[in-house]
Amino acid sequence: AAAAVMLSSGAATKASAGGAWSVWQPSGGGLAGAQQIADYLSPYYRASSTDQLAVVTTVNLNDPSNPLQVVIPNSSAPGGYQALDPSSTIGYNLCGLNSKDCSIGVGTPSANRLLLLRREALELALYSFKYLSGVQTVVALLPPGHTVSSSRLNAKPAASGQASSSSQPVDLALAFDRSELQPFLDRPLRETLPESLPPTVDEVPYAPESELVSVITAHGLFQEQTEQAQDGSNMVVLTPLPPQ
Repeated sequence: AAAAVMLSSGAATKASAGGAWSVWQPSGGGLAGAQQIADYLSPYYRASSTDQLAVVTTVNLNDPSNPLQVVIPNSSAPGGYQALDPSSTIGYNLCGLNSKDCSIGVGTPSANRLLLLRREALELALYSFKYLSGVQTVVALLPPGHTVSSSRLNAKPAASGQASSSSQPVDLALAFDRSELQPFLDRPLRETLPESLPPTVDEVPYAPESELVSVITAHGLFQEQTEQAQDGSNMVVLTPLPPQ
């Protein structure tokens, strides 16, 4: 996944009693508020009973010392891609623990674990759209450890020496648009994600929201590659995956 700019972790604060959408909300806005959301949610997502699924940090798209663009397909834009507006985009980097490359170093890659990562990305997006003013797009970069074929995404990476032209390693990202998630911002969070705690890897396919999470996030799944622009800045290029 693309390198993320680590920000100072803001202290999470409890919302006042009676908050209609969620029982917690960030105390700040912008990148600081986004990091508070990441710090609040990520410990609840577990790779095992003792291991957190991923550490989540914000990606600073407005850092002049480390310029970074996120570009997405747009058939009407020059070259077929357009850069997301950094002033209205929040990026999150989900980095697995116990490894050197941000992959999840405990447990086994599986469709269940990928679905749980997709749920976490969705919840990050919902909180960001609800509480961070002006945010129109949320991009979540997922830990590596997946392969893609011409026909479908595979949760498990190909064994060493067995990758072929029909099955290649792929880094994944999820992109969410505020307008698409607006219906879920107009009703309490627990009507969308009912549990007070996220399900475990084994529980997630049986969770009441699993089908909804799968449908919403399948629409926003992209292959993610980091490239260098002509001006020397880095670009995170998001390209569509085969229909899942």
